[in-house]
Amino acid sequence: MKILLTVVVSADVARSNSDTLYEGIELIYPEEGESGKEYLSRAVKAAKGKFTVIADRKFLFADVQSLLNIIDKNTADVVSFLGNIAVRTAVLKGIKEFTDDFSLTLLGILGSKTVLKTVYNPFNFEHKAHAFTEENTTALLICAEAFGKVKAKLAKEIYSLAFGMLCDRLVIYYLYALLSIKDGNLDSGKLIAFDGKLKAEIVLYLALEKRFTYAKLQKLREKNFKISGWTARKFRKILAK
Repeated sequence: MKILLTVVVSADVARSNSDTLYEGIELIYPEEGESGKEYLSRAVKAAKGKFTVIADRKFLFADVQSLLNIIDKNTADVVSFLGNIAVRTAVLKGIKEFTDDFSLTLLGILGSKTVLKTVYNPFNFEHKAHAFTEENTTALLICAEAFGKVKAKLAKEIYSLAFGMLCDRLVIYYLYALLSIKDGNLDSGKLIAFDGKLKAEIVLYLALEKRFTYAKLQKLREKNFKISGWTARKFRKILAK
């Protein structure tokens, strides 16, 4: 049977989730000693599926057969479903500048022309525990710049999908960065610098202000992104959900 879906597993997952149990699926796992980017680069080159999903957390297969059925006949470049995105593998193979799973997926969307939105639940994903890292910073800036360059040419549904994903990730990024500053793990100057660079992509910058509903972002900027203990506790509860 032809391979319809490649699942790039960038987190620990039970090896019992074998592609021999699900016809039409291949799973690619990281190898010992590989960096995140090295693994993703190798995985995309090796992928044989018509579509690829980057799974950045543990999961169990759920209604995966419905996803396989639709991508077998689908002519779109992107298929969205509950919890993740499948991107046409041929599109992903053309992407060179990325740093993590999010930037690879987002750049794949930006390089696409059509999207099919579904309500299928092919995978049950565990809750994702994000963190603030230099890799996150680089990835978001790459994505923001790429979005700014092509946004005027994007199809409406591709624009909406990419814009929503970017804004959601920016909100999470700022929450974790603010907590990292509070905990003494990050110099506030780094978030100030990131915030300044983001302003170059004014559409995202202004959207972030509206979507960051947990506090007044402008007031946080005026305080050099220093938050109180009460605000930190509030943010931690939000991220734990």
